[in-house]
Amino acid sequence: MKRRLVKQGERALTVTIPAAWAKKQHLTAGDEVDVFEGDTGLTITTEKKQPIKEIIVDASGLTPRLADRFIARAYQKGYDKITIKFSDHEVMKAIKDKVPELLGYEILNTEKNKVEIQVVSKQLDLDFDTMLRRALLLLMEMAQTCHDAWKSQDKKALEEIFYQDLDVNRFLYFCLRVLNTSQEMVSFGRSIIYYLIESLEDLGDELKALGKHLSDLPPDAELLQTISKMNEMFRLSYEFFYTPDTKKALRAYRLSKDIQQFIDEQLEKKPAKYVKVLVSIDFSVRVIYHLTTMRLDTLKELSGE
Repeated sequence: MKRRLVKQGERALTVTIPAAWAKKQHLTAGDEVDVFEGDTGLTITTEKKQPIKEIIVDASGLTPRLADRFIARAYQKGYDKITIKFSDHEVMKAIKDKVPELLGYEILNTEKNKVEIQVVSKQLDLDFDTMLRRALLLLMEMAQTCHDAWKSQDKKALEEIFYQDLDVNRFLYFCLRVLNTSQEMVSFGRSIIYYLIESLEDLGDELKALGKHLSDLPPDAELLQTISKMNEMFRLSYEFFYTPDTKKALRAYRLSKDIQQFIDEQLEKKPAKYVKVLVSIDFSVRVIYHLTTMRLDTLKELSGE
């Protein structure tokens, strides 16, 4: 919709907001709204108390894994209260196991065949950028553990990557919820950052799987070197994501090509027990490189200035 700017006083310009939106947000004359300035637009939001976003579902026909996925997606989409009916104890267990990964959620009531989950604080005192950075740092730590613990044959450390992934989920699920519920402007595209965060959550799962594969295998010198290259690429991509630099982008790209060439050559040469390791590394490298490609447009060298 278009709105005409009206001059008010010497320097101020005013614009009307849609009456339907004001009614939906329970706004009246004299209320305050927040205005966020972006590069190409303004976002107007209100802090007025909103109705609770609630959903009631019957999960009796779902598997525990699907129940896990449902509760995570409901959290990410911004539901404040979820009532789940079930008939299988394993579904209930999956739900209870998942809630600790969902920041702000608590189980408030449990009955024989029903559980109620609710956000205990709608305004979590957490920052999107901080949580995303913490997730990235933890993912890099998981990848480094895959190398160091396998090299030293520390099976326990490899198995404990599982618990680090739970924290990654907590941070990234929170970021997805913020993207779905906040009206603040996202500097380089809400859709693209949403896709990146989804991919990073998959990366956590893959590094968890990689740690499990490695814990059952004796160290292999060539694979250790490849994981080391992956970690260097991850560090460069992380640095590039926050401070774009051509040299870092080129080095990360060359490392990714080296790793992919090695994997292509070794899939038929390495013993079968190492194939899952190669596949996990390949998937991880593809996700890591997203950190670089999604920020290439910010390079000053490409601006034409």
